[in-house]
Amino acid sequence: MTTTIKQANIKGTVYTLEDTEARKDISTLKAAIHDVLNNTPRVETIKDFYNFKRTGKVYRTRIWLFATNPTSTGTKLLDNAGLEFTPSTDTVEGKDDYLNGQHPLFEWVNCNYKRNDDGSPYPTAIEGDENFSFTGNVDVGAMQMSFYYDFQVNQDEGYADVTISDMRNPLRTDVQLKPWSECVTADGEVLPWCIGSKYYASIGDDGFLRSVKDGKPETFTSYNKMMTEFPKKGKGHHGAGAEHMTFQFIFNVIKGATKDSQSLYKGCTNYNLQYSASVVRNTKETYFPVTNAQANNLIIGSSVSVGYGQLNDAKTGVNLDRGVTNLHKYAKVVRILKIEALDANNKAVYLDVDTGFDTTPVALSDSVTANITLSTMPWYSGATDVVIGKHDGSPVSNTSGKYPYRVQGREYRNGAYEIASDTVMFFQSDYSKDVYVCPKGVARSSDEATIKKTYTKIGNIPASIDGKGSDWWIGDLTIDTSTGAWFPSAIGASDKQGIASRLYAGGTSTSGTREYLQGGDLGCGSNAGFPLYCWDWLDWARWHFGCRD
Repeated sequence: MTTTIKQANIKGTVYTLEDTEARKDISTLKAAIHDVLNNTPRVETIKDFYNFKRTGKVYRTRIWLFATNPTSTGTKLLDNAGLEFTPSTDTVEGKDDYLNGQHPLFEWVNCNYKRNDDGSPYPTAIEGDENFSFTGNVDVGAMQMSFYYDFQVNQDEGYADVTISDMRNPLRTDVQLKPWSECVTADGEVLPWCIGSKYYASIGDDGFLRSVKDGKPETFTSYNKMMTEFPKKGKGHHGAGAEHMTFQFIFNVIKGATKDSQSLYKGCTNYNLQYSASVVRNTKETYFPVTNAQANNLIIGSSVSVGYGQLNDAKTGVNLDRGVTNLHKYAKVVRILKIEALDANNKAVYLDVDTGFDTTPVALSDSVTANITLSTMPWYSGATDVVIGKHDGSPVSNTSGKYPYRVQGREYRNGAYEIASDTVMFFQSDYSKDVYVCPKGVARSSDEATIKKTYTKIGNIPASIDGKGSDWWIGDLTIDTSTGAWFPSAIGASDKQGIASRLYAGGTSTSGTREYLQGGDLGCGSNAGFPLYCWDWLDWARWHFGCRD
């Protein structure tokens, strides 16, 4: 027996099916309604669960184009008007009207997921299921209902409207919405859900790149490496594209009414520390000695490496770049377990290592000796899971610049950049850059001719005003609604205006292909709200280059 349902009144709230041709047995629909009533989404009912909860509300924030008004702050409109939002921590609950039960579009759950051959995700288990896991040979995603959106620029009046809804709303004349790119298959089917990887990639138990909790962040990656490593999990795995960064921009604009993400949460962008051992010992211990003052800057639970530098190019000093192999010789990206008093002037930083180490300096040449050094590194995955409830925010502090943060369940800014698997730049003779994005269902490539033939050109990143290939502050960005990718589109003036982030332009190069390095690292500071780093070729990999499924 089948039935046609257009609306369901559940606990006084009317839930609407976008697809008015219900195709389920009564028993199946009853199960979905039961899950809605109890807020217990299950894989078996998730499509109807989401469709019953769709409201048709349209949320819009108007942001100013930099040339018209350099402010980062926007104005909430339509069903977004009057809704308040402030981020939370693990101890302080911020104000979040989007989680008051009247806006199901913003409700998310943790899930395990896999991908179809075209890259589109589907859930295999939802938190609360006995089969769900945060660890192991799985990928953990943050899932919410699928949504429609638009990024509409009005050049004449100098603003851009960011709009989202849980329905297309085809009868409304004030909105023209497209499905969000993560919710669409290669053949155009709109999925009921939106799933994005929850964590930065780490090596799973099976040796593959995984989105799992408590994972050591996999760095030294590159655009080319992503092409070879992610498909080992299956044909549809390529690694996250630029859309994953666009996702947080959209929700920051809608909820936070700002183009400047660092006005909401700094991320781990001010935790670039390197300390020489404050006590020299020849015994092997599992702690690193620092001064009392230095210990105050280190965070239990964060990760560090211990080792020593190498001779610099001039052979006159020590190179302490984190890319130096021996800088990780004694401990490679391990967590700080505890910090205890060592003596009146020093503290012991205990590390998660099995083998102890000494702190005796190492001779690099007849005239140069390297101290044993502790270096902070990007956070392990899952640091933001302690944030209260389902709120956006950071553990401990959103403003210190030492912690990652989450948006809609997804973790961002762990201290490493994030490479887009689907996006590349081609340098032009005038120092501008053409941006190309790989559409769903098209094979990734590193060949210039193939990319220009099969990828979609979404726009051009302008050159600096001085015409010398200099870095510049980002005033505006543009979102390509066909791919979900973004690119800096207008020059700003500072870290307090516009997008308030830096474009690292790549110097005076006027040709060649570069990978799309988004976000920021441990030491980028106020440059790293929504920056783009344009220096590196498609095969370049560094200690602060991360990625995600």
